Amino acid sequence: MEPDDIRFGSLKEDRGWYFVEYTPPIPNYRFSTLCVCIVEGHDAQAVAFAIEKEARDWLMRYQAPLMATAFSADGGIFSLKGVRPIDHMVAWRDSESSQVVFRWELVKDALPDIALDRNFLQKTFADVPSKTGAEIQNEVVKDVAARKVGWWLVFVWAVVVPLGVAVLEWWSDLLGLVVLLYAFVKAIIHALRLMGHLPKSDREREKEAQELRMRHHHYHCERNPEGFERLKAESFRREEIARTKAEALVLKVQARNGPIDG
Repeated sequence: MEPDDIRFGSLKEDRGWYFVEYTPPIPNYRFSTLCVCIVEGHDAQAVAFAIEKEARDWLMRYQAPLMATAFSADGGIFSLKGVRPIDHMVAWRDSESSQVVFRWELVKDALPDIALDRNFLQKTFADVPSKTGAEIQNEVVKDVAARKVGWWLVFVWAVVVPLGVAVLEWWSDLLGLVVLLYAFVKAIIHALRLMGHLPKSDREREKEAQELRMRHHHYHCERNPEGFERLKAESFRREEIARTKAEALVLKVQARNGPIDG
């Protein structure tokens, strides 16, 4: 990424049975992206009409060409088979007539190149949050520095502190005696538990039960890998649906009450 490149944030708006996410062009791309996320069940024809309506409305707000795609609640592309040639639509405003052009096909040469103009992007998307490449690079540098600090803290705690304790043990007979007594007590407690004379704590019983479930689960996953893959895919699908519906709910609340802080 070049320092003067511009990366825009996305805009999300609720539409009832779906919500939209509009993202201005990324560097060296000729079009914005428009995602129509379907939250409630509707047929393909209704979804196709919604895509065309949204494309027209967004082109009235921002003149950059766009590519629009609908997604189901589980994150997959919504199929428009039977009602449109493909699942993606490209749209732009004609430079001469200002009419909106819809093309249900992947367009390359006919697509206007106005989005390649940095000045056009800055002027057109002045109200959209953005960052330059230099700002993003600075954030990455700060993040890397913070991770290094965290690594050193872990290193000190995991290596330096135990080493210091070991040195103190060697130099201090009293501390060595305390550590030795502690080790004896731990060993006696462990021995009593192994012989059944000391009941296990609730935490230990819960840990053993969890480990047993994990071994049982692992055993059956090895016996039926295809079933495990189906179960994993279904779990991911449900999580994505829940995430999409939660996002839609947040947008509905924001539409009624205004933006939510944080």
